[in-house]
Amino acid sequence: MKMCSWMLLSAAVLFNGSGCTKAPVEHTVRKVTIDDVRRDADTAVDTATAAVVQAKKDFEVRFKTSLAEMEAEIAKLYEKGVALKDEAGVRWSEKMAELKAKQQVAREKLDEIGTSTGEAWVRMEKGAQSALDDLRKAFQEAAKEF
Repeated sequence: MKMCSWMLLSAAVLFNGSGCTKAPVEHTVRKVTIDDVRRDADTAVDTATAAVVQAKKDFEVRFKTSLAEMEAEIAKLYEKGVALKDEAGVRWSEKMAELKAKQQVAREKLDEIGTSTGEAWVRMEKGAQSALDDLRKAFQEAAKEF
């Protein structure tokens, strides 16, 4: 064991004394210029704009798909109630008129989203989603009744 320790100590001394030392790292600080800040700000704005545009497209596709599905369900419900008479027929007509009005509001919101700019659509997103939710709720209530 003494021989092994002696060999390790000798190797360490030889290695340390052989000039294998690391040169100190020199740190340089690059000065940030106004052009650097402008370039980075422009990049950030471009990235944010692209993200908003993509989010708008994604929302528009989801909204359009959901509205199309709701319209198909409303059409099926309409067919179910065409033959209703008397008081049931009157209630059915009222519900269908309510659904058609809410459907029209949702379509208008979709059109507004399609023509809106990046910033404006963000403000309209909640209103559009609310219109679609309102249509869905009205449909579910009508479907329970008929």
